[in-house]
Amino acid sequence: MDNISEISVLINAIRDLSKVGICYYDLSDFFHYNQYGVKNNCGHYCSFCERTRALPGGRESCNQSDRNEAVSLAKQYKEPFLFECHMGMKELVIPLLLENELLGVLFVGQCRVQGENYKNIVEKSTQRLGGNEEEMLRLYEQLPMISQDDLLNIGKILSMYFDAKVLNKQLLTPEIAVSGSDKGLAYLMQDYINANYSYNITPQSIADKFFVNHSYASRCFSQKHGITLTEYIHKIRIDRAKTLLRSTNTPISNIALNVGYIEANYFSRIFKKQVGLSPQAYRKTYQK
Repeated sequence: MDNISEISVLINAIRDLSKVGICYYDLSDFFHYNQYGVKNNCGHYCSFCERTRALPGGRESCNQSDRNEAVSLAKQYKEPFLFECHMGMKELVIPLLLENELLGVLFVGQCRVQGENYKNIVEKSTQRLGGNEEEMLRLYEQLPMISQDDLLNIGKILSMYFDAKVLNKQLLTPEIAVSGSDKGLAYLMQDYINANYSYNITPQSIADKFFVNHSYASRCFSQKHGITLTEYIHKIRIDRAKTLLRSTNTPISNIALNVGYIEANYFSRIFKKQVGLSPQAYRKTYQK
């Protein structure tokens, strides 16, 4: 099976299982996918997106959002990140890199995310483009529903696959292998947090992950690392946020989302508590 057919099979299989839209922009024509790949995998072709593009100025807004803003952020992030398009749809954007060169971008989304409601944004965006609000809300309600964690998990699978295709390597072994490992529980939990800080993880969910009591997990981690699980989760997230604030012009609300904080205001409070500066002040200081 050639690369193009294999990519199509994978994208179609994951889409069929998750019901979530997936498309691949082969920016450098690395796999020649734009020319020979399946059309539905080369762009946003759900009913909601197609109707948006048909509105006055809709296609231009979509191109600006996806092909300009998202691709520009992909060059900065260089790892999967969550992105909100001009119509309020949340997508996971996966940069495909070779030695820091951006070869392409995968969009995983065209969906609704559990616990979030973008009806107001859809209504305002439709008004801006002069469309029918009732029609666009109906198409919005038809989009598949998925949890943010499942969206990130799909991204992990696609990232590993495409990294392997580009670098011609075998897929990586699982990040966490509890059985047979000579690592202590405290180090396993540390590795897990390092790899999953952008997910909605808590001390309780981490304890559940390793099938241990919450109190035991917390005590074990604190004794080994001198810091509580909660403090360590915040530390890893804030360290990543500091890097993004120094090296990118990404909106602070987007940075908060991508380091595991749904609420930007809560992120700002945690950041100031740990760093002594607000995210805005920190960026202004270090980008000088």
